[in-house]
Amino acid sequence: MTRELMSVRSSEQKALAARWTIAAEAMEALAGARSLDAIVNVLRAFARRAVGADGIAVILREGGLCHYVAEDSMAPLWSGQRFPAGNCVSGWAMRHGETAIIPDIFNDPRVPVAAYEQTFVRSMVMVPIGRSEATAAVGAYWSEQGEPTDNEVALLEALARAASTALENGRLFAALESLNDQLDQRVQERTQELEQSQDMLRQLQKMEVMGQLTGHVAHDFNNLLTPIIAGLDLILSPRRTPETIDRHAGMAMQAAETAQILVQRLLTFARRQPLSPTAVNLPDLLAGMQALLASTLGPRVTLATDLPADLPPVRADANQLELAILNLAINSRDAMPNGGSLMIEAERLSPPAGLAPGDYVRIAIRDTGVGMTPDVRKAAMEPFFTTKTAGHGLGLSMAHGLAGQLGGTLQIESEAGAGTSILLWLPVDQDRSGTGDPDQPQAAERRQTGKLLLVDDNALVRASTRDMLADMGYDVVDVDHAELALSMIDAGYRPDIVVTDHVMPGMTGAELAIRLRCDHPDIALLIISGYQGIDLIAPDIVRLSKPFRPSHLQASISAARAQRA
Repeated sequence: MTRELMSVRSSEQKALAARWTIAAEAMEALAGARSLDAIVNVLRAFARRAVGADGIAVILREGGLCHYVAEDSMAPLWSGQRFPAGNCVSGWAMRHGETAIIPDIFNDPRVPVAAYEQTFVRSMVMVPIGRSEATAAVGAYWSEQGEPTDNEVALLEALARAASTALENGRLFAALESLNDQLDQRVQERTQELEQSQDMLRQLQKMEVMGQLTGHVAHDFNNLLTPIIAGLDLILSPRRTPETIDRHAGMAMQAAETAQILVQRLLTFARRQPLSPTAVNLPDLLAGMQALLASTLGPRVTLATDLPADLPPVRADANQLELAILNLAINSRDAMPNGGSLMIEAERLSPPAGLAPGDYVRIAIRDTGVGMTPDVRKAAMEPFFTTKTAGHGLGLSMAHGLAGQLGGTLQIESEAGAGTSILLWLPVDQDRSGTGDPDQPQAAERRQTGKLLLVDDNALVRASTRDMLADMGYDVVDVDHAELALSMIDAGYRPDIVVTDHVMPGMTGAELAIRLRCDHPDIALLIISGYQGIDLIAPDIVRLSKPFRPSHLQASISAARAQRA
């Protein structure tokens, strides 16, 4: 072998090695490509140099057309143009899934000569891209006729295979991203469904309690109505005397106040609200629940409490804590079908493992009922677990969730046939200054005067309220619906304050308040409602719950007028 021939072969080997190096760089770039645009850009940057062609083109299948999306060429080819797939070499390669090797474009029936004779192309290789079904192709073009070398074909096919892999990976990543998006959406939906289910569960728990209370409440209400009706009858009797009037009026008032407390507690149990933790005095809270608990438990269950007078207040929502204790008491009652005893006690103790360091009070609710088996005890606090045969159900999950929200916990001590103790741990309130009762009436205000517009659709309530207001010294005008009140004010009547019921036919009290705040902001406002769950538009509007006494009404009017002073 001559030295010249050896030199030529050495140069060819170096050139071939350089091309494979370029191809390796291209394949490495394709490995990181995640989109069709990225794959096209890599082929446009590397393919021509890798195969030593005079031009390359990247073609995409678009239905029945071949779209020449990119090219790198010594002279313009067909970038941006579309051709019917049946009349295009790239279409043939994609349709058959084979490499088209064409040494002479003028001597191959697959070539549309009219499209090529205006270009430099005289020979070519077209390789499909895509494994199961080709969706693209890459073509290499030379300006001279001749058979492309095996290496040139192999290099182009290697790039096409790498592009196919990249294209498949891109589809997989896109599918994975779509799946992740769907999963995230599903997780959000399931979380929302769970929150709604938990909210429904809490309402079902309240409804279960209300259902069990109905009979007892009816009995208690009839007991309270008896002295009220009897006392009023005796006051109206012809044989009445000043002494009997005072005595019977006092008994009727005492019964009415007891009925008011009972209604307020029932409204507390039924209403929906977020936790509002405050300092709660447990002895006072249990004392207030004593009558309700006794009537709920019935005559066959003996109720006892043991709470030290110096017990520190706990940080809790008083309304929700009352509901939790009532639920747990009902569970205990159901666990004692033949009667028994229920003890509620509390003491200040060091926290159990799992709670943050600090001061805690442990409330223990102990019954002498049927107790729980280990399996029931293990599942008792699951949100949807209930087994009334064991006597414990919905109240446990609610109480457990409440304790957790307040920074405490709930524990169960129970054995089959040996009763159950529910231990409710709550943190001690660190701010001892706010334990007063906001519902207590303030000292009587001094006699006031002024024009007052009273709005209430109930004639009896309107009449009794009007008499209270007149006795305070107000010049009262009363109407039975909000629309009339608004038309009077718009016509020129200017009261110092409007006292309105909330729930009325047509325009509500809250809607009337909005109109007055907008059009007549100088008029003071007081809204009276038959229930505490009123959702006021403006949170600073003073409100008063029915039933009320003159001292409550006068204090509320003073607060409302002070806002406009």
